[in-house]
Amino acid sequence: MRSAADLSYTSSKKTKAPLVALMHRIARPHTWPDWQAEIVAMEGPEQVATGDIVHGTAKLLGFHVVGNSYMTAVDDSSLSEDVIVGVRMRIHYEVTDSGSERIVTRRIEATLPRGLSGRVLTFLLRRRLVKMQERLLDDLVGQAEAGSI
Repeated sequence: MRSAADLSYTSSKKTKAPLVALMHRIARPHTWPDWQAEIVAMEGPEQVATGDIVHGTAKLLGFHVVGNSYMTAVDDSSLSEDVIVGVRMRIHYEVTDSGSERIVTRRIEATLPRGLSGRVLTFLLRRRLVKMQERLLDDLVGQAEAGSI
């Protein structure tokens, strides 16, 4: 059973970009700051695989935070990670074919503190996560469509 302090949000975007162009960006941490505005810098392997750990810094709600991301599953069309960056988040990307287009889906789940601090953080993060999710998918797809690597 999920508590009121847990957040979950899924969004998708259609694109004509090839699967390889999308996964090239998703699976390469050095590209993340280019399409995820909250990420400041990343350190890790050139391309992640299951079991890899990536370290980085981000700016969330006006605070600079240090975080780690553990790749729980990576294959040719999806990536799942367990992220700790101030709060714990589970993030999953999946790229599926839909005729001549691809659909990029990103699901984020965050476990927030309980009690009053959890309610305040949930209030602050919910709208921020929705806007962040939509913007980063737009930026990811735009860069993949432009062929930017």
